[in-house]
Amino acid sequence: MKSKLTGIAFLLLLLVIGIGCGKKDEKQNNQPAVSSEELNNLRSVDLNGQKVFLKYKFEKGETLRYKLITVTSTQQTIKADSLMKSIGDQTLTYIFDIEVLEVDPDNIAELSINISQIIFDGLINGQKMHYDTKTNVSKEEKLKYVEFETVSNTPFRARVNQKGEILEVTRVDKMVDKMITLQPEMQKITADQKASLLKNISEGELKPRTQLLFRELTTNEVGKDSTWQKSTPATLGVFKLENIINYKVTDFVKVGDDKAAKLSAVLSVKWSGDKKGTENGVNFLFDDPKVSGGGTILFNIDKGKVIRGETTTNVEIGVQIDAKDSMKKMKRTSRKDLSVNKNIVELL
Repeated sequence: MKSKLTGIAFLLLLLVIGIGCGKKDEKQNNQPAVSSEELNNLRSVDLNGQKVFLKYKFEKGETLRYKLITVTSTQQTIKADSLMKSIGDQTLTYIFDIEVLEVDPDNIAELSINISQIIFDGLINGQKMHYDTKTNVSKEEKLKYVEFETVSNTPFRARVNQKGEILEVTRVDKMVDKMITLQPEMQKITADQKASLLKNISEGELKPRTQLLFRELTTNEVGKDSTWQKSTPATLGVFKLENIINYKVTDFVKVGDDKAAKLSAVLSVKWSGDKKGTENGVNFLFDDPKVSGGGTILFNIDKGKVIRGETTTNVEIGVQIDAKDSMKKMKRTSRKDLSVNKNIVELL
């Protein structure tokens, strides 16, 4: 049954995916190019009906720094003989340092990416948690937060095309080596197990998280009120989802001396799958999944970069479970999971 009731944290990351450069000193480089307050007060620019291409632009030797803040609130309710509630809030802050190594004739950029810092703050049922990969901590603490230690300060490579699609993520071997060093019991893993770890880290963690910095855009020219759509597959428990993100150019605005496109993104979902099933003598009945979301993305047309993004995803899923207890009597348990996930991307 556990395989049917998978967590929704990774789904939240997948759902939101579809929807200034050069070196600076540390103090300057930690200030966002556009703040949340400024996002709603930028001056409109009249393009006189002209249309533009939204293309990513990379130059060899260029350096970028992004901050990604992911705020997740979850609530789980389980009703059996009694009612149990679990509430959790967590904030994850990632600092990405990026260098453009090469740009090929097709304008595909090869990037060296280092997640130089991860800060975790959590509040789970009243218990506070905090972790910062830049703080010296004990080996026990590092083991407790091994997933953060594995990917932080271990550079990897990514190839990105002009529309912002991450084509591949490579050179994650050192991350697996780091994970094994932190967990000596893993030193006996097989070659197949190591290959599976490499794939999980590159495809399941780094690629979707990094894609938040490079939102995939349309290849068509756009003007004010232009729209386009992007669909991506995902899974949620027993359901197959088609995430449909509808984009719209709501305005063209001035950011410093540059022009930028202000985009809205609205998420809707189509789902399929059998709501009823039996596994190992356990009967389950799922509610219809409810998924929604949206937000705003600011794309610098002249620089060819996302300079700010604020998107939110809401997920609700419930299930009724009928199983025999230790006395061989049929017992019913219902469970409901609610999650709200907000991603904030800032070019620093």
